[in-house]
Amino acid sequence: MQEPRKASSSGLVAYAILSHVFSFLSVFFAVMVYVDGPRDLWRALSWVCVVPALVFNCLILHRGWKSVQDGKAQSTPGQAVGYCFIPLYNLYWCFVAYYGLMQEFNRLAVARGRPDQKVIEGISLTQCILQATMCLAVFSIPFSVVVTWQIIGAVKDIEQA
Repeated sequence: MQEPRKASSSGLVAYAILSHVFSFLSVFFAVMVYVDGPRDLWRALSWVCVVPALVFNCLILHRGWKSVQDGKAQSTPGQAVGYCFIPLYNLYWCFVAYYGLMQEFNRLAVARGRPDQKVIEGISLTQCILQATMCLAVFSIPFSVVVTWQIIGAVKDIEQA
C-alpha cells in the first residue's frame, strides 16, 4: 500500500514568520524616522528590512502558484512573481497575483469535491485594493498577513490531496 504524500509546508511557515518579522521591523524603523534621532539610520534600517520581507513574500507567492498548476491556471509562478516588479503595471498585476491565486485555490477545491477547503477571496481583494491606492497601502498589512496564511493552508491542502 502506497503512503499518501505528506505536505512539506514547514518551509512556507518559516518563510511567513520571517516575512512578518522583517515587515514589522521595517514598519517600526519607518516610524522611528519621525520619532527619534538619526533619521538616515532609521530610514536605512527600514529599507534593509524590506528586502528580506519582500523575498520571503515572493517565495510564498511563487509556491502558491506552483501548487495550482494543472494546465488551467491563469498564470505561471514566474509570471505571478515577476510581473509584480514592473512599475505601475504591478498596481494591476497584484490583483492577478493574489486575488487570482485565491480564485485558483477555490477552483481546485471545487474540482476536487472539497468545498470545505475554499479560501476567502474577499480578504485578498481588499488587500489588493488597499495596495493599489498606495496612500492606504499601510492598512493592507493585516490583510496581507491573513492572505499569507491562507496561501500556506491552501498549498498544504493541495499537497495532501
